[in-house]
Amino acid sequence: MASDEIICRQLNNIVLLQNHLLKLLLSWMLGYMRWTQLTPMLLLWGFGLLMVLALTFVNFQEQTISAVGFVLEWLVQLPVMGEYMTQLLPDENSNTHISKSDFKSFVLSGWAVLSLVFMLAGIVLSALFGPFQPWALKSKLLISGAATVLLLAGMVANYYAVPQNFNGEASAWMLNFSLISLLVFVVSAYCLSVSHFLGYLSEALLAGELQTADDSRGAQ
Repeated sequence: MASDEIICRQLNNIVLLQNHLLKLLLSWMLGYMRWTQLTPMLLLWGFGLLMVLALTFVNFQEQTISAVGFVLEWLVQLPVMGEYMTQLLPDENSNTHISKSDFKSFVLSGWAVLSLVFMLAGIVLSALFGPFQPWALKSKLLISGAATVLLLAGMVANYYAVPQNFNGEASAWMLNFSLISLLVFVVSAYCLSVSHFLGYLSEALLAGELQTADDSRGAQ
């Protein structure tokens, strides 16, 4: 009887270990899916900030071109994305044609790699400084809305600082700035909402795992 009880306990521990590994793997997958939703938002915000910087330094074209060239050289040196950047960038001695499939492959590969990098960075930061306490979705949307207002204010301020550098009527530029800001906010709201839901699923999964572990210890 004692040997049967020991065997049953060992089998139970093996099953619990398998369930723990499966739930941990599923939690990592959900974390990666979260970053696949957040990465487009981060890239879009990067585009918006670059646009504000381009408007700010509109009178410094030479410095801006040099900075863009430096960024392109840095991207080419990256281990994974560098190969795609080299294929997309035209050669001086040849006429390079960028097909839609090449561009799509570059975008999807960059999306996947950046999401993985962000997820690994989040795991490392959590291991070093402890788990991050998530904010409420309402707080995230309010911060995103406030940042969108600042983005719009930056573009409008750049226009009225040097209106002679902009061709066209002021109303047309204000409409363009408003549409860009609205697009940034809508994409941010969608990405934050989906990411918040996936984070909730991951937390519920880990909470159930911890509860199961506590129950098993109490039973022993």
